[in-house]
Amino acid sequence: MTRVTLGDRLVGKQLVFFDCDGVLLDSNGVKLAAVDYALAHYSQKLRDRCKESFRLNFGRPRLWHFEVFQQLIAPVGPDAEHFLATCISRYEDYLRTHYSAAPLVAGAQQLLAQLAEGNVVCAVVSGGKEEEIIQALRVSGIDRYMVRVIGSPTSKTAAIRALLDQYGCDASQALFLGDAIADAEAAITCKVPFIFVSGHALVGRSALSANWPADYRAGEVPDLQPDNPVSQFSARCSRVKEDFLQ
Repeated sequence: MTRVTLGDRLVGKQLVFFDCDGVLLDSNGVKLAAVDYALAHYSQKLRDRCKESFRLNFGRPRLWHFEVFQQLIAPVGPDAEHFLATCISRYEDYLRTHYSAAPLVAGAQQLLAQLAEGNVVCAVVSGGKEEEIIQALRVSGIDRYMVRVIGSPTSKTAAIRALLDQYGCDASQALFLGDAIADAEAAITCKVPFIFVSGHALVGRSALSANWPADYRAGEVPDLQPDNPVSQFSARCSRVKEDFLQ
């Protein structure tokens, strides 16, 4: 039997959706640092609570995150009135300086080039702001491989459904590469196969699959190198099992 590689799994697909942070770009650490910067005038204990929430809910829109931070911090006085606007502005200031410098995840350039040669349509589906993602992908040189970049405020589920409809693609002929609980939830809702890119993820396999349907299975790779073997796991299966070509 021959092991199934990431390249094998994607060959012949019509549509491939990529999350951005932690999947295409090694930028999850930048986002965590941006949260720390945005909340710098609060205590380390409060910042750590917020970063833990951010880690577990990574991939959701920033307004969602900062509304949760507001509940966790419970600011009073002038801070309470301007909390969201001030903190989101600081968060975005940090990203303007650091986000586009994030390196590509290993294998990203090679995999995207192979998919382009095979006429596979690629798109980014992210919880980040579209203009930030487009700029970062342009700097990294991979923007030319993407037909669309869809970010906040459009939900990932809505973005996937819109692209499936636009390209007349059945969900089984698409695939979503993500690294967060929000990515897996969108894939399951849209009935699109999912591969967990785990190398830079802020959550582990067990957290990712904790609320999955019992019979749902996903693939896993550490990064985007096309020759990576794809392992399978599910909510019931704590051990990873490699895929094989029969």
